[in-house]
Amino acid sequence: MRFSTTAAALFSLLTLTTAQRTFNITSALAPGQWKKYRCLSEDKLIKRLPACLTDCQKNADRSDGCAIDDFACHCINYNVYSDLSSSLNPCAFPPALGGSGTCTLAELGQARPIVSDMCNFFNATLYAGYVGCRLKLSPKKTLKIVASEKTVIVS
Repeated sequence: MRFSTTAAALFSLLTLTTAQRTFNITSALAPGQWKKYRCLSEDKLIKRLPACLTDCQKNADRSDGCAIDDFACHCINYNVYSDLSSSLNPCAFPPALGGSGTCTLAELGQARPIVSDMCNFFNATLYAGYVGCRLKLSPKKTLKIVASEKTVIVS
């Protein structure tokens, strides 16, 4: 039981559980963050994640109504990702944990801080990291979500 509970906690990659946008401004604006996330696309993110998550990430990016390369929207749109988690977990989890994927707990653990850091950046900066980028984005959807929720800033 503890093994699967740990796995579930590790795979809450794109899921936040409260109806608010929360970010750590100090972390989001730390040196190197801008370079790391400037013009972030799905292809760039997938290169940073364990290979076992490639298909899962692509499916998630196409399932929440945001433009595929719009991580400001994907990160803000956590309620939809929460609803998708039941379909995302089987994609990544190995059969021993009830899934059809090939990820190990170690790989899931590697992915969590990458996605957490990325979403912290985009929750803090929204579209600033995409200014001048040639990517299809969905700012109207994102800003509608932002307008309907509470924002919590920590430093």
